[in-house]
Amino acid sequence: YIARYVDDTDLLSAERLRSHERYVKFFNETLPNNSTLLKLWKEHLKLWEENTRLSRRYPIPDFTCHQLFPHNNHIAKTVHDLHPGDIRIVAALGDSLTAGNGILATNIIGDFIEYRGHSWSIGGDGDLNTVITLPNILKKFGQYLWGYSLGTGGVSSNNARLNLAEPGHVSSNMPQQADNLIKKLKTDQHVRYQDDWKVITVFIGGNDLCDYCNDQNLYSPANYAMHIRDALDKLHAEVPKAFVNLVNIFDIAPIAAMDGGFICNLAHNIVCDCGHNKANMQMLGNVAIQYQNELEKLVLSGRYDTRDDFTVVLQPFFTNTAPPLNNRGAIDLSFFSPDCFHFSEKGQFAAGLSLWNNMMEPPAYKKKEWHLYSNFHCPLTLVSIDHVQCSNRHWRIYIFPGGQNFLGVQHNYDFEKKNTLCIK
Repeated sequence: YIARYVDDTDLLSAERLRSHERYVKFFNETLPNNSTLLKLWKEHLKLWEENTRLSRRYPIPDFTCHQLFPHNNHIAKTVHDLHPGDIRIVAALGDSLTAGNGILATNIIGDFIEYRGHSWSIGGDGDLNTVITLPNILKKFGQYLWGYSLGTGGVSSNNARLNLAEPGHVSSNMPQQADNLIKKLKTDQHVRYQDDWKVITVFIGGNDLCDYCNDQNLYSPANYAMHIRDALDKLHAEVPKAFVNLVNIFDIAPIAAMDGGFICNLAHNIVCDCGHNKANMQMLGNVAIQYQNELEKLVLSGRYDTRDDFTVVLQPFFTNTAPPLNNRGAIDLSFFSPDCFHFSEKGQFAAGLSLWNNMMEPPAYKKKEWHLYSNFHCPLTLVSIDHVQCSNRHWRIYIFPGGQNFLGVQHNYDFEKKNTLCIK
């Protein structure tokens, strides 16, 4: 079926090319030079534009946390006492979803552009009124902030700053990315290495899953966790004053298998054939769960809780996340770029808001789906049920609750309406 349109054995050979290499070869070489495919691509772009035009923008909710929880010259003594305004440096490790491939794409070229300034965890284009990213949220607290990427460009561009993510990278690339980040942090004149509090977001695994069928040993859950452990070990050994977000990978199969028309199906079959094959969906879903479980075990091991100025917190909002549906019950393509694989601006905004909200939720309370169309959560505190402040809902405290350990706490809590959580 596909061979009728693509006469390229190298492209279709999963054994010869990794998923990202197949992606590049398809969009950069095969598609532009195949008149039939190019015609179908142009028709796809027209339909994509028509189907997403009215719903492409993500509604940005009001943000008032900086007013309710002003910094007031707060000085964090430990990583568990952080106020958002204490953060001076942001950085990120990952793949194309953090590099920002295709976020503002409207054509074939746009899917190769790295829109780093719009990246959910590290972008700093505009402000929170126009672009939802973690750095733009942190900017609202009015303090000095550095490291966020701007505009477009590759990892070596000036715009990348401390966004070390590279398209096509897999978990085995994380130790080297960590080394590169440490070097940058030590040499960047904008960074006070010993004194500045840092938030580092690590997100990787989509390409591992897409290549899993081709080498189940190389991309095994054990190897996946080992590589990430090695990267985190480097950060733990070298970087002072760091709060590390370790974001769970999502199950790639529902995205790779979604029906977005012929071009989407063709692209998915080439760049993520493991996930596109419906016969592999259950198997790949189980592998994704094992990836997630391995990260949870790593974080809960206490390996990174040996200092009061460093912690690694698992942010699980992608754990059970599935592609959103539109009002017709079909996958909402407005969350994806024209390649039907990478996140569009709308998808990136949803991820940025979800990351922030996960950071505001203590470990036992973290939502495991992304916070679609939710309001922003604000910092809160957890206190004993007999604490005097449990009768005073106006009480505030300035902390990142993600650094505290309240595992196993039973709760019935609305993070959007309350800010003090009383526990037994």
